[in-house]
Amino acid sequence: MARRKKLSDEQSSENTDNIHQESDDNFGLPEVEYEPLNRDTSTPKEEPAASTHTSYSSQQEETIEPEYVEPVSGHDEEVLDEDPAYAPVHTYEEDEPAPVWPKVLITLLILVVVGGGAYWYFGIERPRQQAAEAAAQAEADKRAADKRAADLAAAQAAQREEDERRRADSLANLAPKEGSVEALTDRTGRYYVVVASAIDDDLIMDYAQKLSKNGVVCRIIPPFGKTQFSRLAVDVKDTYADAQATADGMKGGDYGNEIWVVRY
Repeated sequence: MARRKKLSDEQSSENTDNIHQESDDNFGLPEVEYEPLNRDTSTPKEEPAASTHTSYSSQQEETIEPEYVEPVSGHDEEVLDEDPAYAPVHTYEEDEPAPVWPKVLITLLILVVVGGGAYWYFGIERPRQQAAEAAAQAEADKRAADKRAADLAAAQAAQREEDERRRADSLANLAPKEGSVEALTDRTGRYYVVVASAIDDDLIMDYAQKLSKNGVVCRIIPPFGKTQFSRLAVDVKDTYADAQATADGMKGGDYGNEIWVVRY
């Protein structure tokens, strides 16, 4: 419809321009043909003007087109044709507010569950766990204390035994003994703790007799192998380890540090 209206406006503008152009040519006056006056004849009608008017009318009739009328939908026609008395009435019903008690009930239920869980954990379960942990720790501490006590008792017992042995050795050394001097002739395969050696057998014998007076059992080992020395032994053991331990214990005492072990 807007397009056809636009076309009609353009055509009207063109027609107006044509009219203005014709008016400019005639200086605003209608066209007149000058003829000699003839009283007998009537004044003819102005054909050119009529012609011009006819031409303009015909041109205008040709350019005018029927206006476009937008069709009315059937729904609109039905609405227009309806009787106002039977028009539908639209009513608005306000929704009722949802009840609050379900939310309150759910909230209370959540609080009860959370509170019950917290009470069960902090009031029952956690104290039980702490008690179990404390009992386990106490048991571990008790076992550790018992072990320490047993170790200490064993160490003390060993120390007492060592003290008793040393005391017995000291008493044995202090007690007067009946010494002796023995000159070995045959090899026994045992280990002897030697405290002196000399080429002169008389010197070894004199030293042995001196020691025997103090209760020392002396054994004179004759020269054997490649050695030409006689040796004076004050103790004998079945193993080299025992003999060496005895020799180490005697060092720094009455026999000095020149103490060694010889197998004979």
